[in-house]
Amino acid sequence: MTDRKRIFVASAAVLAVAGGLYLALADSSADSRPAAQPAAQPAMPAVQPLAAAPPADAVAPPGLDSSRPNDCLIEPSRVVRVNSGVEGVIEAIYVDRGDNVGKGQVVARLRADVDRASAAAAEARAANAHAVRAADARAGYLASVSRRSDEIRTHLARDKVEEAKANADAAAEERRAAAQDQRVAQLEYVRTQRVLTEKTVRSPVNGVVVERAMAPGEYRGPSTSHILTIAQINPLNVEVFAPIAQLGAVHVGDMVTVFPEDPVGGSYQAQVKVIDRVFDAASGTFGMRLELPNPGNKLPAGLRCRLEIGGKASPRT
Repeated sequence: MTDRKRIFVASAAVLAVAGGLYLALADSSADSRPAAQPAAQPAMPAVQPLAAAPPADAVAPPGLDSSRPNDCLIEPSRVVRVNSGVEGVIEAIYVDRGDNVGKGQVVARLRADVDRASAAAAEARAANAHAVRAADARAGYLASVSRRSDEIRTHLARDKVEEAKANADAAAEERRAAAQDQRVAQLEYVRTQRVLTEKTVRSPVNGVVVERAMAPGEYRGPSTSHILTIAQINPLNVEVFAPIAQLGAVHVGDMVTVFPEDPVGGSYQAQVKVIDRVFDAASGTFGMRLELPNPGNKLPAGLRCRLEIGGKASPRT
């Protein structure tokens, strides 16, 4: 037992000496290593100077750039869909697309044989005065009988006197009825004449035929919108869309210069007729309507154009 204790103490001493030697060697090696360098930090980028903001008036908002072009469009002053006021079969159309027509000119006609016969019959009834004269004569005779019967009523039975008076009254009513029938016949004749007039189609304006929607032989019914389309191009309307900045540069009644696009070209004077009071905020424009005289229909409609306001021509678009 004693030997075992001795052996354990000796072993513990050896282990203690070995541990001290190991710690001493570790401290000496740590002192001999170079000191650790701190971790490199990422380089900061160079600060770039901020670009100078453009001045507030460098870019004009929409509508405030008075140098923008004034777009315009030359249009007919009126476009009329010509039709008949009554139904019927088209007998003839006297004009075609592209023809010049005058106001009041006959451009089409509907068949009216039956209407002409009705007009002739109504005219004959209206001119027939025989029925009226016969009713007048009968009424006059019965009125005189009634007067004589009343004068000698003391010598006649009461029912005879009353019968004579009733016959006179009835004859007077027949006379009024005959006169009324003649008046109705006259009105019927007027109506048939107007129907005949409606079946003759006339142009309501001076202009150019731009469409022929129907042909002879077709039926002009209640669902038919029109027979012809006529455009009045003297004068012409010029619809303008100008920048808001030019609002004060033009007034109603002013004369401005219109430049139609090629190949028509040239310059023409037009008068300002309308200036819109409601603007288009999205495009920064306001609308105007000009009246452009076009004697002889020399200028066609449907052209784009540019406009001169305030003595300076707008650039071509």
